[in-house]
Amino acid sequence: MKAVVVEKYGDPDVLTLVDIPAPHAGRGEVRIRVYAAAVNPADRMFRVGDLDAALTSDVPRPVRPGMDVAGVIDQVGVGTDTDLQRGDPVMAMVNPIDKSGGAYAEDVVQAQWLWSRHLA
Repeated sequence: MKAVVVEKYGDPDVLTLVDIPAPHAGRGEVRIRVYAAAVNPADRMFRVGDLDAALTSDVPRPVRPGMDVAGVIDQVGVGTDTDLQRGDPVMAMVNPIDKSGGAYAEDVVQAQWLWSRHLA
């Protein structure tokens, strides 16, 4: 899948489009097919390196920014207890310093405790 990452800190031209393995929803997770991701001040802070101290060793490099996402559920993890179903429109806040990465990707996986209500 395609994703936008920060391989080095700097101006917006350091954002790079790369191919990465597509994530899959596990137990307690859903996968969102991203239709839109917002750019907010925290994303700029990641891009220029102001939040470097927040990145722990388990955060994959290069860093994938993006905190705000809208899209549709396209996978529900086996054994996940939810009323969300494939095709449901959703919006969510993604944690870019989580091991799954930020919202600047074609698909993002969200843990159950991060789910937002579906939009319908």
